[in-house]
Amino acid sequence: MENIALLYDEDCPLCRWYTRIFVKYRIIEPDGRISYNQYVAAHPNDIDTNIAQTKIACLNHQTNEVLYGIDGLVALLGKRFILVRILGNFKPINWLLKLLYLLFSYNRRIFAPVKKRNFECVACEPAKSLTWRIIFIGLMSYLTYLIVHWYFESFLTDYLVLNPVNDILLLLAQIGFQWLAFTALGQENSYDYLGHLVFTSFLGALALLVFGIGLKFLDFTGIHTDFLAVVCYGTTVAFMFFGHKRRLALKDWSQKLSLSWILFRLCIYPLVFQL
Repeated sequence: MENIALLYDEDCPLCRWYTRIFVKYRIIEPDGRISYNQYVAAHPNDIDTNIAQTKIACLNHQTNEVLYGIDGLVALLGKRFILVRILGNFKPINWLLKLLYLLFSYNRRIFAPVKKRNFECVACEPAKSLTWRIIFIGLMSYLTYLIVHWYFESFLTDYLVLNPVNDILLLLAQIGFQWLAFTALGQENSYDYLGHLVFTSFLGALALLVFGIGLKFLDFTGIHTDFLAVVCYGTTVAFMFFGHKRRLALKDWSQKLSLSWILFRLCIYPLVFQL
């Protein structure tokens, strides 16, 4: 749309992706997709940078109005889609959308980690929010627990000890163990590391969910999946290990944290699995 611009976080792969989609479907013009870093460097007083670092800024050059976050996205998409305008401005839905938006925005560098680019003076870094990071860690941990517990109960009961330690307790123990290792190794920014740690576990849980659905289908067709279920679990653990290792490299944290990650699992597996 003419006279409308979105200031997106150039360091965020998801932000780059969805703003390209907006351009592709003519929701905004190609020149209306502007890097926050470049715009603020050229126009330092046009927007509230404290807000725009966390909530994407939508600028109307014709009226000089600036909307942030969900308000801007609803206004922009509502011009094209009537249903978006109606639902997005309905107070209960608008309230929920704003909560979901903040959960994502404050943790967007966890969802899509990248090496920091050289934009220190005007970097579009989401503000640190201990509240939203704790909510994120709690939500990811709970969803991980639900999926892993379902997978174990559905496919690995023959391999579990009689009364295995609760999965959520093991996940919390891992968070605590890795935090101690992180601190002992003299690393900086445990705020981000713990977010990456639990999100890696959540991605592993999603992999188990996909494997589990496939195994259920095979069971339905009469194919025995006992051994395959173990292989899928082992594959998931390897996937999480390399995902964790990749995030350490991106953030320049010590690779020794990969060793502590393995050590923790070696210590807890006798509490969960029987030979």
